[in-house]
Amino acid sequence: MGCRLLPKSNRARAMAAGAVLLAVVAVLDAVCVLGDEAAAPLPDGERRPAPVRFGESPMWTTRDLGMVEAAGIGLHGGTAVVAGDAGGRDRLAVTGLRTGEPRWVLESGEPLLDGDGAHADAGPGALRGAMGEPLAYGRGDDWSVLVRYAGKPPQQAETGVAALSGEDGGVRWKRALARPGSGGDGPGPRVRLLAADTRAILASVEAERGARPKTVALDPATGRVLWEHEGGWAYRFAGDAVLGETRGEQPPAERLGPRRTGTDVFALDVRSGRMLWDSGDVFDSAHLDAVAGDTAVVDVTEPEPGRMLPDYRTVLLDSATGRVRGYADRLRDCADDGRTLIACSTLHGRLATVRSGTGGKVFTAETPPFDERTSFRVSSVWRDRIFVTEQPGGLPRQAMVDRAANRLGPVPSDGIAALSPDAAAFEVDDGDLAVVPAAVGRKPAEAAEPAEPAPRPPGIATAPLWRAEVEPAPDPPGRDTGLSRVIDIELAGDSVVYTGPRRDHDETDTQVVADAGTGKVRWSVAEGAPLGGGAEAADVLRVRVVSAGGERLSLVRYRASGGAEGVAALSLDDGGVRWKKEVVRGDGFVSLAAAGDEAFAVEISSAVRGGEDIMAVYATGTRRELWRERGMTPESIGGGLVLAAETARDEEGKRKPRDLVAYGTADGEPRWRLGDRYREPGLLYDGGGAAVVGTADGGAVLDRATGRELARTVRLRRCEGDGGALIVCEAGAVGATGPVGRAVTVRVRDGAARVRDLLETGSLSLYGAAGDWFTAVHRPDGVRPGGEGERFLLLDAAGRRVSDGLPGRPATIGGGFAVLTPSEIVHRVGGSGVRGFAVHRVRG
Repeated sequence: MGCRLLPKSNRARAMAAGAVLLAVVAVLDAVCVLGDEAAAPLPDGERRPAPVRFGESPMWTTRDLGMVEAAGIGLHGGTAVVAGDAGGRDRLAVTGLRTGEPRWVLESGEPLLDGDGAHADAGPGALRGAMGEPLAYGRGDDWSVLVRYAGKPPQQAETGVAALSGEDGGVRWKRALARPGSGGDGPGPRVRLLAADTRAILASVEAERGARPKTVALDPATGRVLWEHEGGWAYRFAGDAVLGETRGEQPPAERLGPRRTGTDVFALDVRSGRMLWDSGDVFDSAHLDAVAGDTAVVDVTEPEPGRMLPDYRTVLLDSATGRVRGYADRLRDCADDGRTLIACSTLHGRLATVRSGTGGKVFTAETPPFDERTSFRVSSVWRDRIFVTEQPGGLPRQAMVDRAANRLGPVPSDGIAALSPDAAAFEVDDGDLAVVPAAVGRKPAEAAEPAEPAPRPPGIATAPLWRAEVEPAPDPPGRDTGLSRVIDIELAGDSVVYTGPRRDHDETDTQVVADAGTGKVRWSVAEGAPLGGGAEAADVLRVRVVSAGGERLSLVRYRASGGAEGVAALSLDDGGVRWKKEVVRGDGFVSLAAAGDEAFAVEISSAVRGGEDIMAVYATGTRRELWRERGMTPESIGGGLVLAAETARDEEGKRKPRDLVAYGTADGEPRWRLGDRYREPGLLYDGGGAAVVGTADGGAVLDRATGRELARTVRLRRCEGDGGALIVCEAGAVGATGPVGRAVTVRVRDGAARVRDLLETGSLSLYGAAGDWFTAVHRPDGVRPGGEGERFLLLDAAGRRVSDGLPGRPATIGGGFAVLTPSEIVHRVGGSGVRGFAVHRVRG
């Protein structure tokens, strides 16, 4: 077989896409693939390996994981483990290999699941090993990922290594290796991840600038310390030995591969840590270049008698004994598979390889991988396939060759980062990695289209039926709300209920009920307005609409003479008072905490200093008191349950969640509680048969009726839903420039929860739920809220954009109407709100 070009269709498709992704399997020059009869022979009668073939289009990229720049990737069975920069934060993502869908995600500063307050550390050596890739070990379901952790902030009492379950990210074990130094203001010891296999986990502890490095070996199953070695970093496994380097004249960078001056190479017994050999006994200095099985390639300097400059040479050493097996024409740019094969380029532009078990014999190919005038480097070795990169003045070319430099097949024009029997990761545009299908000796199956079609979006009319504003503009005209900002909005049948402080008196809150179709105000009630019988409205800011007695009612708090306080029900039709329920008289203060069609719950604060608060529950239809409970705060009500929180003050005097309890609405009997299962459980969302709670270690989705855990999530800040099957939450920490958030969707069906961590949504904000969709705002860098270029999006549970041209941000949708608001939030004492809203017709 002679030389052949890649199919023109592939090349055209890649170039049409900007040649950014590796559909650039269209290497833009001829690839010569030789048949066995024309190929140069391999040494020792070895058979030629079958070529690896790659898919034409990426299955996913690290941009889909919200990473600005990928730092390392490992392919582990049916999963990928990826580390990178997520906009100023280190992110570790464990994803499906073919889908790229996150199984779990961890960011620097986030708490470890079941980690007892420990959190993922940041910086070099925190999420990746000495060779630059994330560290994973084990097989099948019993596999783990390693991270460096720090103790509970702000004290950071310790740093160490934690092994996380590859399935869900939960802590299997953690081992403290360093604590802050006593005395002085300098930094404490630093822990660095080095390497891992099923025999030992290797990490180092070092002082500032790499001084006094110590390698620590841990038991992979328990984290128990197996042995310690002072004086260097041991980071390459080689049979029963582990090889490493001393500090030399300068500390290593994040990766330990690059050459440093004045270093020695040493070997330790992997099980005991016993010193096997040290190159300092023979050579002035040495650098570990590559290791495979029983052979190590080491660059050394030797004193040369009668010469001022030392002799620089490459030696092949026995990994177990350090014995010199031979000297080689100076090898460079070596790579290895860590087990059986080392491949290097030579000074003369040839490919040189060393097979473990051959006594260090070097085989040099007769022909170059590219041409006589072209230098190259070996970028990767995988199961006897050697990937080389041409280094001309222009863009580099890639090739896949065997030990005799015979071409094995076409490769994408981007550098290879990782390879498995089913997939390959290639370095593409600006620090991005693209993962494509791969197969040995055959064409790989391309990624399948999503099985779940995107739901049809609601037909929200572009022009509004009417608008309400806090500062009405003459063109187009809007209804004057009379408010300084709108804080709460709810659609209730054919009514829109909205609240906010009065514009002429910001300390007086008002509730307004308007016709949803026309905007005509039916009635309004302000704080202090008379409700009859000497009562006056006391708290109307939060909209709480219930159905009782065949009509919709708005529940508000009232107060009356004699210190009486209670709850009043106002008809949405005319604002008339349908009933009032007195709760206390002179011995406490009432807060309406939760309301539903079957019952409402209040919190009674004691008028006596230090007195205990009380939760009281009443039937909505009869106003009869059903039961009381001390020390609990009602959070939500409905579906036969009242969810209530118990809090306690920590050492700093701050209130933190202690427990979340579900009580039967009718009898007040506890149905389930979370304080004995989670640390600091707090309710984030309740509705649609599910409850989402945040804990000190992450989030959890629960079956509302039983409290059974349906799924775990990353740590969540807030969640929203409209009672349907889709819940949207926001995850991420608050950084120096504000929230760095992303959307996490939860869909609950048939007693099961599907959680999707949408890492690529980190550039969006203001998430909200709307039926089968969620909403978000995309605002380009430098654009202020409401500025040109801002877009209002509608997305499905998988993060696919259903619409990117909504006329506003949907606050609520229902009954054939949609209430849309601007994106700008007005922050003031007394509550944040928006400057107005618009009501649009919804069709379909």
